[in-house]
Amino acid sequence: MTAADSLAVGQRAPSHAQLRSFALLSVLYAVVTAVVLAWADAPGPAEQNVVVVYGIGILIADFCTAVLLGAIYLGTGRQSLLVLTCAYVYGGLMAGAHMSTFAGALFPEPLFGSRQTETWLFVAWRAGMAAFYLAAVLQALREGPRHKERRAARLFASCALTLSAAVVLASLAARWQVEGTARAGPADLVAALQWGAAALCAAAYALIWRARARGDLLYLWLGLVLLASVATLVLANLSPGTYSAGWYASRANLVLSSCLLLAFLLGDLINEERPRSTASMISAYGGAVAVTLAALFLRWFLDPWLGNQVPYLTLYGAVAIAVWFGGLGPAVLAMVLGYVVINVRYVSPIGTLSIDSPDDAIGLVLFALSAALVVVLGEAMRRARDRYRASELELMQRARLLQRADAKKGEFLAVLSHELRNPLAPLRTGLALLKMRQEGAATAETHEMMERQIAQLSRLIDDLLDVSRIDRGKLEVRKECIAVNGMLQTAIDTAKPNIDAKGHTLVVRYPAEALYLDGDSVRLAQVVSNLLNNAAKFTPPKGRIDLSARAEDGQVVLSVADDGIGIAPEQLREVFDMFVQLDASHASAGGLGLGLTLARSIVERHGGTIEARSPGAGKGSEFIVRLPLAAAPVMLETIPAAAAQAPARRRVLVVDDNVDAAQTLADYLRLDGHRVESAVDGEAALRIAEVLHPEVAFIDLNMPRMDGAEVAKRLRVTPWGREARLVALTGMGQQSDIERTREAGFDEHITKPADLQRVSSLVAASYHPRP
Repeated sequence: MTAADSLAVGQRAPSHAQLRSFALLSVLYAVVTAVVLAWADAPGPAEQNVVVVYGIGILIADFCTAVLLGAIYLGTGRQSLLVLTCAYVYGGLMAGAHMSTFAGALFPEPLFGSRQTETWLFVAWRAGMAAFYLAAVLQALREGPRHKERRAARLFASCALTLSAAVVLASLAARWQVEGTARAGPADLVAALQWGAAALCAAAYALIWRARARGDLLYLWLGLVLLASVATLVLANLSPGTYSAGWYASRANLVLSSCLLLAFLLGDLINEERPRSTASMISAYGGAVAVTLAALFLRWFLDPWLGNQVPYLTLYGAVAIAVWFGGLGPAVLAMVLGYVVINVRYVSPIGTLSIDSPDDAIGLVLFALSAALVVVLGEAMRRARDRYRASELELMQRARLLQRADAKKGEFLAVLSHELRNPLAPLRTGLALLKMRQEGAATAETHEMMERQIAQLSRLIDDLLDVSRIDRGKLEVRKECIAVNGMLQTAIDTAKPNIDAKGHTLVVRYPAEALYLDGDSVRLAQVVSNLLNNAAKFTPPKGRIDLSARAEDGQVVLSVADDGIGIAPEQLREVFDMFVQLDASHASAGGLGLGLTLARSIVERHGGTIEARSPGAGKGSEFIVRLPLAAAPVMLETIPAAAAQAPARRRVLVVDDNVDAAQTLADYLRLDGHRVESAVDGEAALRIAEVLHPEVAFIDLNMPRMDGAEVAKRLRVTPWGREARLVALTGMGQQSDIERTREAGFDEHITKPADLQRVSSLVAASYHPRP
């Protein structure tokens, strides 16, 4: 896993609450800065070593921030992040140069240049950072195409140029001597340059606020960095000199501005649900060092007022920040580092690390216990935060998926309404023609057309019912040992009309030996016929479709290939999803786009897999189904069937509140030779049944006043009703409906429109009442 992979590199828009907090913090920052200015001339501890403390903290924080920003740039290609990476590389380099030229910090005299060099380096440092910040914000506002290639090379080249620029500026600062710009008091030129840098930061801040952070929370945090930078430059200009309270406050703002973005990257983009990369781990420990040094710098600043009392005062905050943003390890590092420096500075004799008295030991124990408590509580809170953030992200992802599914469902319903209307139009026309025409060939053609359209309607409704069962995980599969060749022939017979209608050539390669499957013959034939229909639909006329079957590694491999419109690579995973269709402009045969969804579910219910392959758009496609191979069945001796007998004449009752449905079914059964009576409500049905004593009753479920379940229950309590076959004939086909009919006493459950052959067989077959 790369560093970029371990970070949440997607942009996250700030909420309204975060924008309000940002505005409030901006006002508060301005107020605090104004208050500090009133105390700017108060003296502070005049020790050069304090520059090393804040300088190392800034250097580490800037380089760690640059590492994380560079990692995210490699993952996203966002050019504004590349500019920000260079800004923090530049900041770390200039922080190191600043320490090396501050007399008495690392060396008694500046490492290079003169005593003016530190002043010019500080100006170049802050002005350069301000320019980088403004460039990054401008780049974010007009973010164009992202870098897609050679990102690592771009990052390396940009950092190399930044290093070169820092070296050039350091060289110029070492050589440039201007009268009146000594370190003790900034001259007018230095002040003007620093005010200019403050203006650049303010301009970048204004752009961020006007664009509402451009929908990216990172830039809201960058706005806080800019506020701290402005405060740094204002305090540096208005402070009376080095080591004053204003000078310390400006350096504190400088440290804060360096740590803020690192805190965001560690705290907002890294959590326990995502494995950490090397870059993020290094940055977490580096951030702990930086925040500890910042706390030590603050404690150092308080020396004139506190002396050696409460030496650990500021360290608790550093430990809490370290555990919140980095976790347990960085927090322990902050504890140890903080104690070592505090011991050397305030507890032991200067320059040594030791415990010389019981007071020192008690102080260490109390600090360790207090810091450990902070770490434990902070770690628990951090984990709770990470879990909350993970659940929030999961909810957002689910919301996006629901929105996408809702959009697809809307498209699906539009297609559904179109497809259901298509057969209705010819049916209505056919009825009109039947009224106008005399009996003959034309009437027979109309009958055939109406039967085709009713079959189409039934197929669409069956698909919808199957999809509903898939969605609830209740698709029924009746397994038995079946021959692959017979199943393929059934599928071919089903799909042949669509294939022939477009003039396709179907090439079938049956397996060389007899193969068998343990499965539902009807459902598996449905899978193959759906694939063949899809191939016919998305292949231009006169195309070629290949169907083959073979045994391979204990599996039956079925393949349906065509030379049609093909599938784009990005669509290969989506073609099996519910409510997803391929290019509908080529789908001249229509349909709901549910065939592949049904096929995948049926195949998976049989313990198999299905996959789509395609070289690309316009290059054809292939669907491959793999199913477990079964052993050949044991052949049993067949017994000749008895001679067929003439069907018996039955007494039949048809109950349906739809008058047309009840009357047409009654007429059909009368033509079969049965005695049939019909009723349009439950009460009438019971009255007729008292006289008819039906042997078979077809009863609709949803009827006014008395529903079909109640009718069945009342029939079952009569002596002749206990001997009758009760069939629920309804449009309700859910599993709960089937269970309801069984509880009411029904023997069979048939969904509308009923298969008339099955209706005839149920009436004619002998019946043995349930015990």
